[in-house]
Amino acid sequence: MKREDLVDFTDEQKDLVMSLYGKAMTKKDKEIETLNNSKKELENKVNTYETKINEFNETAKENADWKIKYEELQTSINEQEAKLKAKEEDDILTNNINAVFGDKKFVNDFTKNAIMNEIKTALKDNANLGKSAKDLFEEITNGKDGIFANPNQVVDMPEIDENVENVVSKDDFDKMGYKERVELKKSNPELFNKYNK
Repeated sequence: MKREDLVDFTDEQKDLVMSLYGKAMTKKDKEIETLNNSKKELENKVNTYETKINEFNETAKENADWKIKYEELQTSINEQEAKLKAKEEDDILTNNINAVFGDKKFVNDFTKNAIMNEIKTALKDNANLGKSAKDLFEEITNGKDGIFANPNQVVDMPEIDENVENVVSKDDFDKMGYKERVELKKSNPELFNKYNK
C-alpha cells in the first residue's frame, strides 16, 4: 500500500487503522515490557545465584580450610597417641628389664642404661624370637668384666704414719689385752709409748 493510496481512506477507516495500529503498538509495548520484566527477573535470579555460588564457594573454601585444620589436628593427635603408647610400652619394658636385673649392682648408671638399651634392641630383633629379657640379659653380660660393681668394697685403711689416735683412743688402749697391745706396739710404737705410761 502506498501513501497516496491512504488518501482514499475515509476518516473512519483512517481512525480504524490508527486504532488498530495503536492497539498493536500497545500490545507490542506490553510484550516488550513483559520481556524486559522477565529479563530483569532473570538478571536478578542470575545475580542471586551468583551471590549464592560465591557464598557456597566461600563456605566450601572455609570448609576446605577447616578440613585441612581438622586433618592436621587429627594427625597431631594420632602422633601424640602413638608417642604416648610407645612411652607406655617402653615403661612396661623398662620395668620388666629392671625386674630381671634384680639386686645386681652396676658399676654406674651409664653401663646399666647401655645394657637396658641393648636388651630392648635385642628383643625387637627377629633373630631373638622366643627369648626372654632374662635370657638376653644373661647372654649380654655372661663372661664380661666391668659391668657389675664389686660387692667386696675396698675400705680405706689409715696408713701407719697417719694419726691413729682417731682409730685407737686411750680408753680403747686400756681395754686391750696383751696380744692387742703387742700388735699396736708393732704397728704404731709412738702411740703405744704414749698410752703405755
